[in-house]
Amino acid sequence: MRESEAVTAEQHSRESIRIARTTRELLKKFAAAYRMFSDMDDHAPRTTSTHSMSTIESSFTDEDIHEHIAITKELFLLIIQDQSVQFLMDELELPHDRANLFEIIDADGSGTLHVTELVQGLLKIRGEVKKSDAVATLLATKAIQNMVLETRPEFTRGWFRVVSFDPKVA
Repeated sequence: MRESEAVTAEQHSRESIRIARTTRELLKKFAAAYRMFSDMDDHAPRTTSTHSMSTIESSFTDEDIHEHIAITKELFLLIIQDQSVQFLMDELELPHDRANLFEIIDADGSGTLHVTELVQGLLKIRGEVKKSDAVATLLATKAIQNMVLETRPEFTRGWFRVVSFDPKVA
């Protein structure tokens, strides 16, 4: 029993390390693209070659990945077209409908993805969608709807009290 638990723990540890390394490589690609596009002159065309991308990437270190990186939807869509990015996303078992991932990962709706938001989002959507995922989302949505419905009468009463005409005051 203990031997099989040790094997399982070792497999889990190896898998965690693999995911961490793959995620780091993917982040390097996003950071390299961010640097390349932020360094470009605004008048320069927004095209990139595989050679220039790999040159920038090879000089990247973990320190180059920082919270100030902000990936826009346009840049995200350009980055995910790269074959090596697609390969890394496959390695992370990310959904194949990648053109819509930006909206899913951009949890705060800011229109940009910062490093933390990107990593957390990618890791949360890994793997197959399960029925429990859909049910959890549905239940969370219903709970939010109920909270809004409960607060709406209070808001409406307060609104009418403020804007209603009171002949005694006039």
